[in-house]
Amino acid sequence: MKLFLFVIGTVLGSFLCLCAERVPKKESVIFGRSRCSYCHHPLSVKELIPLLSIIRQRFRCLHCGRALAFRYFFIEFLVGSLFVVFLSERSLILFWQLFWLLSTLVLAVIDCDTYLVEERIFLSTSLFLVAGGLILHQPIYWWQPLILLLCSSVLQRYLPDSLGMGDVWLTAVWSLLLTGYKLLVLLFIASGSGLLFFMIQRIRQKPLREVPFVPFLFCGLLVVLLSLKKA
Repeated sequence: MKLFLFVIGTVLGSFLCLCAERVPKKESVIFGRSRCSYCHHPLSVKELIPLLSIIRQRFRCLHCGRALAFRYFFIEFLVGSLFVVFLSERSLILFWQLFWLLSTLVLAVIDCDTYLVEERIFLSTSLFLVAGGLILHQPIYWWQPLILLLCSSVLQRYLPDSLGMGDVWLTAVWSLLLTGYKLLVLLFIASGSGLLFFMIQRIRQKPLREVPFVPFLFCGLLVVLLSLKKA
């Protein structure tokens, strides 16, 4: 059962990579064959097997020889692992939490590429997330988004452009569904990992125009939801 879940997860992980690439370009995620990101050569079936194909190709395109991003392998493996962790038990709440993580993962990949929180994915998944929380009788903390937005407006006044509004709205939606303590833990992990990434890049002397923050919010969310699952 766990192997089956892992395989299905890797397939979905591959599809999520496709969504993260095509949605910002306003391309269909249903129609159109998968192509190499560099030479745009259509990929054959043997090049589309999650995890195995990219290993077999030694992380390079068979047609142009360009190195393929490691994130394809990482995301397929991560989503497969998340399927095993969250779907090994039959629980609607765990399924809802998995949706929360996977939708954030897509936003994180897009944020890495564009430095933006993709509006269409954010709005649709947020509505589904909050509606799911209500249907599953999860506690809703209506006042927390107001406090968060107030704090962010004060921060923006004294430290302009310190935090993108997309990140603020994303965190505000999450604050509806998390206790104040869990939200603080999430933000601490996100801020700490983001600061560590920035320092490493500075040491490596790689200039940063800005730091995409959603990937670090994803890390914080992953830790918080895993802790809730264990509890």
